[in-house]
Amino acid sequence: MISGFTKNYFYVKAFEVFREMVMSGTVPNVVTITSILPAFANLGLVRIGRSTHGFFIRQGLEVNVLAETALVDMYAKFGLMKTALKQFDVMPQRNIVSWNAVISGYSKNGFGEKSILLFKMMQIEGYIPDDITIMSLIEACLSIGCLQIGSVVHSYVLTKGLESDLRVQTALMEMYINYGCAHNTYQIFNDEIPVKDVVTWTLMLSGFSDLGYGNKAMGILNELMGLKGVLEFDYVALVGMLSSCSKSGALQQGKHVHAVSIKVGFEINMFVGSALIDMYANCGSLESAKKVFEGLQEQDIVCWNAMISGNGINGHGDDAIELFLRMKGSSIEPNDSTFVCILSACSHAGLVDQGLSILNLMGKDWNIVPKLRHCACIVDLLGRAGRLDDACSLINNMPFQPDEGIYGSLLAACRVHNNIKLGLEVSKKLFELGPNDAGYYVLLSNMFANFGDWEAVKLTRVSLRSMGLKKLTGLSSIEIDGGVHTFMSSDMYHPQRSEINETLMSLIEKIEAAGYVPNTKYVFQDVLDDVKRDILFHHSEKLAIAFGIIRTQPGTTIRIVKNLRICDDCHTASKFISKVVCRELIIKDAKRFHHFKDGACSCKDYW
Repeated sequence: MISGFTKNYFYVKAFEVFREMVMSGTVPNVVTITSILPAFANLGLVRIGRSTHGFFIRQGLEVNVLAETALVDMYAKFGLMKTALKQFDVMPQRNIVSWNAVISGYSKNGFGEKSILLFKMMQIEGYIPDDITIMSLIEACLSIGCLQIGSVVHSYVLTKGLESDLRVQTALMEMYINYGCAHNTYQIFNDEIPVKDVVTWTLMLSGFSDLGYGNKAMGILNELMGLKGVLEFDYVALVGMLSSCSKSGALQQGKHVHAVSIKVGFEINMFVGSALIDMYANCGSLESAKKVFEGLQEQDIVCWNAMISGNGINGHGDDAIELFLRMKGSSIEPNDSTFVCILSACSHAGLVDQGLSILNLMGKDWNIVPKLRHCACIVDLLGRAGRLDDACSLINNMPFQPDEGIYGSLLAACRVHNNIKLGLEVSKKLFELGPNDAGYYVLLSNMFANFGDWEAVKLTRVSLRSMGLKKLTGLSSIEIDGGVHTFMSSDMYHPQRSEINETLMSLIEKIEAAGYVPNTKYVFQDVLDDVKRDILFHHSEKLAIAFGIIRTQPGTTIRIVKNLRICDDCHTASKFISKVVCRELIIKDAKRFHHFKDGACSCKDYW
């Protein structure tokens, strides 16, 4: 009974039967001990595990490799690696399971180097690694951050014919994704795995999306969609696909996944529901997000948070507050994340008084003590509104050590409100924290550029390079006919670049005639005005808009995703373009959505 429960992962049941056995006066033998140790290991019963080991010794039970391996495995799972190794070293006889127990123990506890050293010793002693050994080695490679060793492990897998093991190949894919190696990941997926399961497909979708290869993720998604009757979907796969669509802003693909979720019966699943809400909200289709939310038979806290956040990033701060109050009247209790969502929504909409009131309600109505991330939201809220002194006061009086996010928000507010004196003070404190985000250096550089201090701009960029950091390239993506097209500023490589440029110049002429004046202030380079104008005209957002006009029917909404904050000039130009071409433009930047229609933006020029 004990062995049966343990082998089927019913560890609590196994422990209950073991305890009943001991209390009945039946003395455990070596088989009992070997069977119950895995239950102790997985339940974390350290004291009882040690006591049982002592009983094993006192009773003088016959030693065998199974029992001693179980002891090694138990101590390894307790994280007691010195004890595990000591037990392993005194074993008169070992097998591959014994080696796997100690190698796996070291890799899982973060001692990758020791794990690899033991693997070498195992080979010297003539043991042949199996799939469990390889899985532990891959984990060890991740813990020490060594891609080179990971590549050697991959080569070993191919040499020893272990590529048919799906678990090993999936682990290798996960390793390469963690190292940002999309090519190696796809090579395993495409060339080395003949029969793929739902976990493999999901890993490819989420991995490529996380690495920024939205186009490739969409291609994989299309391939998966074509496997009719071959692969059984589960909600985890659907959530992974929706997450991919959400990140890349691929609304049409997201709708396709939504249709699949309905077809396979997951439309009422709360995990899929919250992912659908998030996808529609992050694709700028808030009405569809609301329909999903209202259509769910049951809504958990994640669904509510996704809907509140969706309203916030789409500029509907009042609706976010209304939804929050509606939630307050329901049986769902808000959590930390709820308050981050609602405070962020207030910040984007400039609802300062409401945001401060909600912050006070956290402790008064829900006994939730504000954390650092809540204070960061309030600093952002006050900073955007120009209340820089109040933001500084909050930072100086909060019970936390400010982090780079808080100082970064205040620095951004200083740039927007042209307070260079405070900006310099904030940047000094920020850079003392040694941030790895190049964006903070770019913020300071742009602030100097606004004041025409080009020498300070140069010195800031030198500091950026000396830190080994690189400015993030601005990219804008647009989904056309199921494919995602990505542009960078002054893009000269797109196959339709001539037509795009011609359309863009025609647009510039039309919006200039309507009153648009290029704002060269937002070109942070010391160049001639004509050059600045040309740089402005070829920002990635404008290129994507021109391409959207070429490739879509008149009246079609153009949806664009940008990885950085939209610049003021592109924001102004987009308002004019929406009016002269009679189109709605929806641009999602790094912070929020901008819905341009009839010459106005949903953000009301507050962002």
